[in-house]
Amino acid sequence: MHNVIPYGFKYGENFEIGDFVKIEDDVIVGGNVTIGNYVLLKKGTRIGDNCFIDSYVRSSGDNVIGNNCTIRYGATIAKQVIIADNVFISPNVMTIYTDHNGVPSNPTYIADGAFIGTAAVLKNGITINRNVVIGAMSYVNMNCEIMGGIYVGQPVKYIGKR
Repeated sequence: MHNVIPYGFKYGENFEIGDFVKIEDDVIVGGNVTIGNYVLLKKGTRIGDNCFIDSYVRSSGDNVIGNNCTIRYGATIAKQVIIADNVFISPNVMTIYTDHNGVPSNPTYIADGAFIGTAAVLKNGITINRNVVIGAMSYVNMNCEIMGGIYVGQPVKYIGKR
């Protein structure tokens, strides 16, 4: 198994964990959560109930993943990212914590029911509204405010409703 898990790690019922997982102090995981192989959860990570955290996911800590969320293979969840309930994060999505000068901003917020496409990059401090779809390989450098909107491109632009 070769997992590194601190004494007193808090997790809910029906928690499943893969191999080669590192969990730091002050991480809390809800019930009915599955964590894949080679996952890193840094200090201050909070994961709600009924979540699937796929292999090779990395959490920089001090972030929140809500209930009924799926975080797919290789995604990186940066500090100060707040993911609401029922969100799907596709493989290799990257969230960013600081600007190009290394200065943190306001938290990044992904609202209920959002879908983030494969290999999208989310700039720090942005908000993605409810039920928004972000297209694969998009660069999100602005708030995606239209509820149920579809945003694609580099940088993203609004193209219509879901």
